[in-house]
Amino acid sequence: MSTQHMIPLWSAGALTVLWLCLLLKVSRNKVAAKGYKGFWLAILSWPLLLSSELWQLVGGASPWLAAAAVAAMPVLLAGIYRNLLAMLWRKPKRIMWPFYTIGPGMLVLVVIQGWLHGSDWQQWPGFAPLGEPLSYWAVYLTCLIAAFLFLYISIVLIEQLQQYHHELPLQVVDTEMYHIKGLSGASGFAVGMAFCLAIIVAAVAFGFLPLTFWLTWFHLGLALTTLVLLAQLSRAHRPSPSPFDHDAMSAAPKMSQSTAQAVLKRAEAAVISQKAYKEIGLTLAMFAERAGMSASDICLALLAGKKTHFRGFIYQYRMKYAKQVLMGSDTKLGSVTKRLKLGANGTASRSFLKYLESRR
Repeated sequence: MSTQHMIPLWSAGALTVLWLCLLLKVSRNKVAAKGYKGFWLAILSWPLLLSSELWQLVGGASPWLAAAAVAAMPVLLAGIYRNLLAMLWRKPKRIMWPFYTIGPGMLVLVVIQGWLHGSDWQQWPGFAPLGEPLSYWAVYLTCLIAAFLFLYISIVLIEQLQQYHHELPLQVVDTEMYHIKGLSGASGFAVGMAFCLAIIVAAVAFGFLPLTFWLTWFHLGLALTTLVLLAQLSRAHRPSPSPFDHDAMSAAPKMSQSTAQAVLKRAEAAVISQKAYKEIGLTLAMFAERAGMSASDICLALLAGKKTHFRGFIYQYRMKYAKQVLMGSDTKLGSVTKRLKLGANGTASRSFLKYLESRR
């Protein structure tokens, strides 16, 4: 084999070694991803993307593997998608139709490729044609569908993460403890890579980019990007799945003031009895379960009655407690702010002064 052909094959081998290291890490360590079936579906199906290149690396050659490797994308993306939704929402609303329709459709296109171009496969470098989009439409269409499915799911991942982080103050007090780091950047990288891969396929199809072994590089692009996503998912995140009934949340303005005040009265009594303001890492789900109340009802009541969220609600009690501690002892402001997670000294000082002024 030529050096030009061996470079992508060696790259496939290197990515596989990284995948094995990631698999070993997940298997041996108690990371968050071990609790999600979607993660295992994704990580175990990942080698299928490079099955053709790995087979060539050991001396084999299979045009069927080269054609069918792209069809593994829907399975892998479905696993990543299910994993993320399980991290973010207790009752996720999954949109699975793209996987159920595109997956079988791509397998049909692979069969069409074999039927139309089986005799040409061995003559193509890297088992992929160059140019002639009308003749080899099935090959290019398969790759374009894979790229656009990847693009669509990556955008969905970003939207889900943005919604989760936007809603964190509604359900947790110390939001920084529950941030999911790294995944947004990895999803953004996936969006860029998917877009580039779609452009490359189109450029090759119309003869603007005579890239030899382009299908191998296409497989490598998909494998690298999904491996980055899997590496980020395998980190020991501390997510707080949303406890809300989002259909009920959309009806927040309909809650009457009398109902909201009744719920808030119970919630305020529970805060005092539980001394919830002292608990670092408190979530609305934990608080509501102890109080024997609905998390959605508390959130709706806070929005309707106090025009605030759970974080702001508990912070009011933390500020009152901080005032009592500071006024009744010589405790320094820094130690109180650190213990109650009230932020940096300057922020806490300004908040505390505003609070005192409002009480005059």
